Amino acid sequence: MKRMVGITCSIDEKKLYLNRDYTQIILNAGIIPLIISPDMVLNYHYIEKIIKNISGLVVSGGGDINPKFYKENNIACKKLVPDERVKAEIKLLKMFRKTSKPVLGICYGMQLINIFLGGTLLQDIQTNINHTKGVHEIKIIDNPFLSEGIYNVNSSHHQAVKKLGKGLEYFAISNDGIIEGFYLKDHPFLVGVQWHPERDMGNASSLLWQSFFGKINQ
Repeated sequence: MKRMVGITCSIDEKKLYLNRDYTQIILNAGIIPLIISPDMVLNYHYIEKIIKNISGLVVSGGGDINPKFYKENNIACKKLVPDERVKAEIKLLKMFRKTSKPVLGICYGMQLINIFLGGTLLQDIQTNINHTKGVHEIKIIDNPFLSEGIYNVNSSHHQAVKKLGKGLEYFAISNDGIIEGFYLKDHPFLVGVQWHPERDMGNASSLLWQSFFGKINQ
C-alpha cells in the first residue's frame, strides 16, 4: 500500500477549500494525499486512528489567525481563519508532536506552528519589501534540510513571525529581517516556511519537498 500524507484545508460554514497544487505535488511524488478537515480532527478517536496510518502532515496556507490565540488584541488582521480550524489544527500538531513523523507548515501553517509553540506574530509587516505579492530573496543558513545560499521565493502574506516559539530555530530570512523558515530542533522534521512551495518550483522549494518526501519514505 502506498504511503499517505495528510493535508489540512480551509473552511467556511458550508465548504472545504484547498488549492489543487497541494494534492498534485504529493501525487507526483507517488504518495496519496488525504485531506483532513476540522470535523475529522475534532472527533478525536477517529482522527487518532487515521494518524496511525499516515506518514506525514502538511498544514496548508490560509488567512490570519485571531490574535487571541497568542494573547494579543486584533489591530491589523484582515481575514480571520475560523476558530474551528485553528483549534483543530493545534490538536493535530499536538498529536504529531508526539511522533517522529514529518510536519510541514506553509504560510499560515508556519504561523500556526509558531503560535502552538508559544510564539507571537507581526500582525502587519511594515518593511521595504512587499511581502503580499511577487518574488523576493531569502538567505538560507546552516540547517539539516536545505543547502545554504541565496534563493528567490514567492511571497503572499502580510503577517510573519515576531517572537519564535519554544525550541524553534530559524534557517531562512529575508533582507528586511522577516523570518521565512524555521524548524523544531528536537523533532526529525517539523518545519515551517513563509512562502508557498506548492506553487513555486524554485530551488528552495524543490529542495524542501525533496527533504520532506525523503523523511516520508524513510
